[in-house]
Amino acid sequence: LTPAWFMQSVFVISLLVVVGWGLQQVRWGWSIEQVELEGEFRFWQAEELAKQLLWVKEQNFLSLDVHKVKTDIEQLALIKSVQVKKIWPDTLLVKFKEDIPVAVWNQETLLNPQGEELILSNHFDAKGLPKLFGPKKKTEQVMRQFQRFQSRLLSVDAAIVSLTMNAVGSWKVELENGWMIRLGRQQLEQRLERLIELLKILPQEKVAVVDLRYGKGAAIKWLSV
Repeated sequence: LTPAWFMQSVFVISLLVVVGWGLQQVRWGWSIEQVELEGEFRFWQAEELAKQLLWVKEQNFLSLDVHKVKTDIEQLALIKSVQVKKIWPDTLLVKFKEDIPVAVWNQETLLNPQGEELILSNHFDAKGLPKLFGPKKKTEQVMRQFQRFQSRLLSVDAAIVSLTMNAVGSWKVELENGWMIRLGRQQLEQRLERLIELLKILPQEKVAVVDLRYGKGAAIKWLSV
């Protein structure tokens, strides 16, 4: 007969072998088999974003650095924020939010509604966006002024094509109807209201330039016939 102590020892040794093999599997065996993308696709296509994560497949589940995944995705154009989470035993969940470009800044970058600069992606068609120009450190101020101007001009169905703030703080606006507006540096709100009144009464197809840098009036340059 086999002694009871021997059977117990064999059981303990066998158990340790199984546990050891399991730990090796946890350490080396499980790889990332699935990557799930969760977010609203406005500008990115799901397939294109998935390509940026191909390197994650087959990475070890436990040792994969989720911070690196997060940083890599956040550096892509028009990505606002990213959350990365591992889901046992083989899935990586990536939640993302895209940023919303509302204007082109100095022909080089895009701006979101907060006036923050975004990378201008080669795949993004910015033709329909208004163009804003100004000193490099004035992005937020120019965006705020653009939003104020555009909000008021909507009352007369006018749209801004471009807005420029020069080095001394003087403003120039180009409207979708072709008008070039010179607002100057002072009394911007009053001058904008004057512009709205002119938009109501002047034949828009005949006006080239409206200069509002006057106390109460405006200088009009008419289009040549």
